[in-house]
Amino acid sequence: MMATESIRGGEIVGAAGDDSFDRLPDEVVLSIFEKLQDARSLCLSMAACKRFRSIAPQVGEIFLPVPHQKKSAIKESDQQTPRGFFRNLVIKALMKPYNFISQIVRFKSKSEDNNDLDFYSYYVPNEILKSFEEIRALHLRLPCHGNQKHGSKRNVRNPATFLKWKAEFGRELHSCVILGAKSWTEKPLKEENSIASDQEESRFMSDDDLKIRIVWTISCLIAASARHYLIQETVKAQKSIANVVVSDETDQGRLCMNREQIEETRELKANRSGEVSEYRSRVPALRMKMWYLERLELSGKVMEGATLVVIRPAASVAAAGGGVEAEKVKKGMMSDGDMVAGAFGGEEREGKVLDEAVRKLMVAKKCYTLEMNSF
Repeated sequence: MMATESIRGGEIVGAAGDDSFDRLPDEVVLSIFEKLQDARSLCLSMAACKRFRSIAPQVGEIFLPVPHQKKSAIKESDQQTPRGFFRNLVIKALMKPYNFISQIVRFKSKSEDNNDLDFYSYYVPNEILKSFEEIRALHLRLPCHGNQKHGSKRNVRNPATFLKWKAEFGRELHSCVILGAKSWTEKPLKEENSIASDQEESRFMSDDDLKIRIVWTISCLIAASARHYLIQETVKAQKSIANVVVSDETDQGRLCMNREQIEETRELKANRSGEVSEYRSRVPALRMKMWYLERLELSGKVMEGATLVVIRPAASVAAAGGGVEAEKVKKGMMSDGDMVAGAFGGEEREGKVLDEAVRKLMVAKKCYTLEMNSF
């Protein structure tokens, strides 16, 4: 007589009443959990049964979205422990320059909005991640702020403004790429098939336009250095981790770290274990290249004041000037084209449009070189 199966209470149950999921090898169950990745779902799975409790911690790639902050969580974190009190001092010290710059670019002020550090002040991922044994890759996603709409990369008060960035950190900033525009709009249908010549006739950037882009750059660098500082404790605790990405719900900015950069960060943390005077990762002296087009027409989109910024530490650029040491630096230093390739792209339509924007800006005649002191 053939064994029969039935569905009871959402589970596949065999004729003898056993759960058919139990028949799956551990390797298959682990592969299912590997596809899941979400830390919250994996933790809930661990609570389901002893078998899941032993398999789920073996997942190597974890996606951890930081939940939205509740008002009660702020009050509790302010009063519970000395560690929480110190964390709040760190936040206040770090957010002074950030809030000033945010107000200049018309982001919401501190009284109206929250920021990455506010959320981190009450939410420490180590308590969740300690349940996993061999994390190789971690993607930490920070929540939107205030009334900012999910999926939007624009300023809440000026929805047309566009700004995206990607930064890599080790001991300090390795590189940063920024793509921005004063407006990001749909191309009118009548212009879809037209060939634009505006790229060749763009005027030089005005002083006011340059100031705005410098503010964009500083705000992105501060956001990247803050995320790097905040992820250090997690990186130190997870010995097997080889890849880290810290993004946000709007996907405006991404901090990325590979294995070598993570090792540099661990050494930095160990060297400064007794120091409390520095509340964010240091940004070294920088050398920047900035490409600008007054109007950039893309596939279905138009960018007004399109700007691409490629940032490197000034020391690495100077070292590549000549000599034996320069050859060593050049071997490990990517070209501008390699750095921006795929920085904002993807398989989705918008990713392809951004790749197109980057390619067109890289060949633009208007290119500015700037330097910035460390901060």
